[in-house]
Amino acid sequence: MTDSRASILANIRRSLATARLPAPPNVTPSSTNANVAPNELAERFAAELAALSGAFQRVARADLTNFIVQVLREREAGELLTWRADQLPAPEVLIGLRTAGVGVCEADLPRDESRAAGVADLARLTVGLTGADAAFADTGTLALLSGAGRPRLASMSVRTHIALLAPEQLYPSLGAWLAERQQLRDELRTRAALTFITGPSRTADIEMTLTVGVHGPAEVLVVLVGN
Repeated sequence: MTDSRASILANIRRSLATARLPAPPNVTPSSTNANVAPNELAERFAAELAALSGAFQRVARADLTNFIVQVLREREAGELLTWRADQLPAPEVLIGLRTAGVGVCEADLPRDESRAAGVADLARLTVGLTGADAAFADTGTLALLSGAGRPRLASMSVRTHIALLAPEQLYPSLGAWLAERQQLRDELRTRAALTFITGPSRTADIEMTLTVGVHGPAEVLVVLVGN
């Protein structure tokens, strides 16, 4: 049995080393979505997110630190779990938060036996701050690629997820993003995951009763960062 298992795993490793992902389909944005004004995209995204019980806010870059500090105060949180500064659309916000006395934890956890203890320690943090790779106006969905400086825990293990979004990251649809990001197929080879987030986490697995915040954040706040 052991030999069979070893043989199977060896075959899988060999296949992974030479495997090719299928070519992406020729996806093009529809003519009705191709030239949507940025302000209209933002309004459409905000409406879709609100329908999913998410929140949307436009905040000037100069006001971003004060805005996040206020969000933390309202939730009685003195610290947050965050992506690394250079992965955020406004990197300076982490300096501002530290200056304001906020505990900032940039968690890139090790891949060794200490990882479990690190995850357990981060469980105390209830607010997460991330950037995003794209936002889709037709569904109110965020797309987040994982990687160095981009811990998934900051968007999945917290009660409140704050996602910072640059205006150029707004797209009419997933198809429009895929059409522009032709290199995404190759980029995914170096990433652990691509996560799509559509509003707060919810499930109706138990007695068909809708429950929010079981498998992820109970609150999603998307902040469009302006100049």
